[in-house]
Amino acid sequence: MSSIGGFTNVSVQKFASEGDLVLFERNWSEHKELVLKKLGEKGLIGFTSQKVWNQDEDLTRMYIFEYESPDAVKACLPVWKELEVALFGGIAMKVTAYRGVTLETWTRD
Repeated sequence: MSSIGGFTNVSVQKFASEGDLVLFERNWSEHKELVLKKLGEKGLIGFTSQKVWNQDEDLTRMYIFEYESPDAVKACLPVWKELEVALFGGIAMKVTAYRGVTLETWTRD
């Protein structure tokens, strides 16, 4: 076990329908390289996308963004605001975001 001290933003998105999910996935595919590049320039150091399999209808996704510092998290907020319409416009979903700092992590050798 180690103490890392990484800074994260975990976004859980519950889509209202399969159509909303498909539209978001299309938008993300079209914009993700630019989004991740812009965020990387501001301090994003890692990204993970997960399908949440223990929720009804497979309409829940979880996105984990890892940052180098709390300032990097704040610096990335305007990038999200700038891309909000392109990524999320016209999509019905509930988003819950959690920002935190890693207290501990473990990996199997």
